[in-house]
Amino acid sequence: MADLGTLLASGLFLAFAAHRALTVWRGADPAQRYIAGFAACLGTAMLFRAPVVVSALHRMPPLDTAVMLLTHELKTVAHALLLLVALSLRPTRADRRPVRRQVLLALAVLAAGAALLLAAGVRVEDGLATAPVQRRVFLAAYNVLFASYGSWCLLVLVRELLGQARQVAAGPLRTGLRLMTLAALTGTVWTLWVLTYIPTNLARGYQLPSEDTVCSVLGVVTAALATGGATATWWAALPEGPLGAPGRWLFAYRTHRALEPLWSALRTELPQIALDPAADRRPPLRRAEFALYRRVIEIHDGHLALRPYIPTAVPEWAAGATDRYADRRAVLAAASIAAALETRRAGHRPPDARPPGPGPFPMAGTLAAEAAWLLQVTAAFTTSPTVATVRTRARSACGPDRESA
Repeated sequence: MADLGTLLASGLFLAFAAHRALTVWRGADPAQRYIAGFAACLGTAMLFRAPVVVSALHRMPPLDTAVMLLTHELKTVAHALLLLVALSLRPTRADRRPVRRQVLLALAVLAAGAALLLAAGVRVEDGLATAPVQRRVFLAAYNVLFASYGSWCLLVLVRELLGQARQVAAGPLRTGLRLMTLAALTGTVWTLWVLTYIPTNLARGYQLPSEDTVCSVLGVVTAALATGGATATWWAALPEGPLGAPGRWLFAYRTHRALEPLWSALRTELPQIALDPAADRRPPLRRAEFALYRRVIEIHDGHLALRPYIPTAVPEWAAGATDRYADRRAVLAAASIAAALETRRAGHRPPDARPPGPGPFPMAGTLAAEAAWLLQVTAAFTTSPTVATVRTRARSACGPDRESA
């Protein structure tokens, strides 16, 4: 379990670092370079702390202790880079003095950490990182230093991410910032977990040189949240690209079918609105987007053609009716269409009908938004009691012969 979790987390971090290095390194914002560096350092450190790698290094005594020291230092560098990310998010990031101060502090922590591990005389023996009895306190001190500095860096980042999320409008960017905030909080717990090693450090002078099960799980969760947050805008753009085509086709096909009742009523009365009379009413999935686009245009054309038949009394007829629909605009649009269909079927053109011209349908600007609006109108057209009332009133206004028909 620890092997799988550690290697998975390492793979996520290293893959993300490689992606950033290939796509945004040149000319990128400093924060992007810091994030890529953080992922590379932490991914490399976790790779060398995987139990299977530690076991392999155990057979090479000259290397195992040096690699252990290197992985600890890489984790500290990763924390320092996160602090630089936090500084780059501040409005005053043009001032380089805070960055220089934090770089100097990070170098001091790295030097102190290395000195404590060397003073502890840590050696990897029988799968454990051990320190002589008289030097155990140095091993415990190193863990305190690592946990204190690392958690402080992460909490500073959390504060800056929360501030950024409050200033960003709802959307993929805010989602990404929130995921990264959760990653930083999980990473704080992960960093502080090393404090649980201190009792064993002081009592027995050893700790595992590899990640334990809890650290592996926390590492996977942190890696997933961090990479997901940092790539949130990319994931959000997938539906618009080639990989999102099947999902778009399915959505378009289902929406095309859902608009059938309104479109069919208009097409029956106004066959001339059909842009392609021979078109299949159930198009193939891969052509569903085009078919939906055509159906939206035909519904709009049908509504415009009915404008001379819409009685101006429709809002009055609909005023006293009860309806469960929240969007009254959709109900009024559907009621207008229903009333116009009744008057046109009766061959009756109301003298007070609305003149030809733009209808009350809002032009949303995108196919998805137009379709969403027409879905509301279709639902009202088929099930709204208000629309049923208006339809009856329109039929009555056409004369007793039409009403009895």
